[in-house]
Parts: sequence; structure tokens; C-alpha cells
Amino acid sequence: MASALISAMILCALALILCSSPAEAQVDLALDCCLKFSQKSIPKHVLLTYRKQLKVDGCPRDAVVFKTRKGLKLCAPPAEQEQWVKEMIKFLDTRLKKCKENKFHEKRCHDLKNVSF
Repeated sequence: MASALISAMILCALALILCSSPAEAQVDLALDCCLKFSQKSIPKHVLLTYRKQLKVDGCPRDAVVFKTRKGLKLCAPPAEQEQWVKEMIKFLDTRLKKCKENKFHEKRCHDLKNVSF
């Protein structure tokens, strides 16, 4: 009798977990979106890396998010809208490529070795 009750409780718990809606499950996954961005150019010597923010991923607008050497995240307009953003992306891509070729041995590459955004 006790084992039947325990089995029923386990089945109910599993059913509850499996039936929870995806919307409820995603409430804890808050998006880190840029809501506005600056039109000012960012000095390239402070930048470490970047990522693209897209509306199709759930954010309200497209943007480029730059990460600085100090860990700050700075929002900029999409590269298609601002030439300076396009130039910064090209600069960062070139630096990352060179660092990978040199196996991150140069001083400027140490911060890029284990970078995660």
C-alpha cells in the first residue's frame, strides 16, 4: 500500500514537471537586451569583443553589444547604420584572428583567450 502511494506521488510529480508550459519555464531566462544605444564612437583600445543582438532572438531592436576590457557591456547601433561600428567589428575580428594564429601568446591577446560573452 505504501509503495503504491509513493509510486503515485512520483508519477504526479513527473506529470507536473512535464506539463509545465514552456512560457513558465522561460520566465527565469531573462534576456540581456539593449533598449537604447549611443551614437558616439567607442575607443577601440578599450574593447575586447562583441556580439550581435537581433530582434528575432527576442530583443526589441537590433544592436551590437561591445564588451570592454573591464567587463562593461556597451550598446551600439547595428553596423549597417553606423560606419564606426562596422570598423570596430572589423578591427576586433582581425585582432581575434591574429591572436588565434599566435595561440594567444601576445600580451594583447591574453584577455581574449578565455573570453565569454
